[in-house]
Amino acid sequence: MVIEYLYAFLLWLAVFLPSSSFGSLLAKRGKDFAGAGIQGAFLLLSLTLISLLRIPLGFRPVYLLQATVLGFLLSLTLNLGEKALLGKAEKAEMPEFLPAGFLWRALLLLILAPLAEESLNRALIEGYLLIHDQFWGAIGFSALLFALPHWMVFEGTSSGKAYVAGGAFLMGLIVGYLFALSGSLLTAFAFHSSANLAGLLFSGLWRENP
Repeated sequence: MVIEYLYAFLLWLAVFLPSSSFGSLLAKRGKDFAGAGIQGAFLLLSLTLISLLRIPLGFRPVYLLQATVLGFLLSLTLNLGEKALLGKAEKAEMPEFLPAGFLWRALLLLILAPLAEESLNRALIEGYLLIHDQFWGAIGFSALLFALPHWMVFEGTSSGKAYVAGGAFLMGLIVGYLFALSGSLLTAFAFHSSANLAGLLFSGLWRENP
């Protein structure tokens, strides 16, 4: 059992480390390239490992409405909670690799990032553990690995970063449960994309950078 979680973690590192390195190289050309590069590498490497390991990957339209509504409402609640609980100086700052223009930012946050991160955390990591009969462990472990980068890439105070990472962990638990029930990457994508949409609207990230 421990071996399975260790192997799952090594799979995560096999995707995360080279993708982050690739993003760092692209960042030298400008931040607009970094985010898309990281997420594109996440997606490519995750799908490659899923195929090699023969992990079942479904795209059935199951629980789509529930996932979309739940993702949006939970993200909105977390954003409102951050505003109520943390002062302006305590809030974590968004990663620097977000594109400046609204169109590219929307494509990254609403399409590429949800698809790539769910392919990694749900389809690959959770999917691998699910086929080894680790239902709740698969959900919790994939949520933990989903939350970890949120602590790493956000800037600011420890309380702000902890709130963001804690919120990501909660989101990961819920989307992980929906994925475990449905076996559908489409369901996980719908949840993640609608959650990002709520964050995009609430935080004002839809505005063009000056």
